[in-house]
Amino acid sequence: MRAELFIGTWRLVEYCFLHADGMVEKPWGDEVFGYLLYSAEGYMSGNLSPAINRRAALKTAARKVKGTRDYIAYSGRYTVEGGTVTHHVEVSLFPNWVGLPQVRFYSLTEDTLVLQTPPIESDKGMVTAQLTWKRVR
Repeated sequence: MRAELFIGTWRLVEYCFLHADGMVEKPWGDEVFGYLLYSAEGYMSGNLSPAINRRAALKTAARKVKGTRDYIAYSGRYTVEGGTVTHHVEVSLFPNWVGLPQVRFYSLTEDTLVLQTPPIESDKGMVTAQLTWKRVR
């Protein structure tokens, strides 16, 4: 896959966790907001969060669990190889991401980009984060 096919602006339409037992969890609910940009110069930037009308609900004590994220932002160079796109993080809301590659498995059609993380250990077992993006035209 050529990196040129990623170039452009993508709008977030779904953010979910796929559990090993088949359960699909939407930690931010059905309404999400965000953009992912890939430039011709080889840089990317991603910003995503729950939709604005859900912010009040996220500030409840139940959502203030350690490790709960209600905003994700990072950018840096990107490379595409085989079935993965790697975001080489240069700046991030999460300092522990800086300097580390964020590898994502992808499925790409003309208007839809689906990114998946490798399996991640969570308090509910192994999960895969999946983000679905639509190309902005």
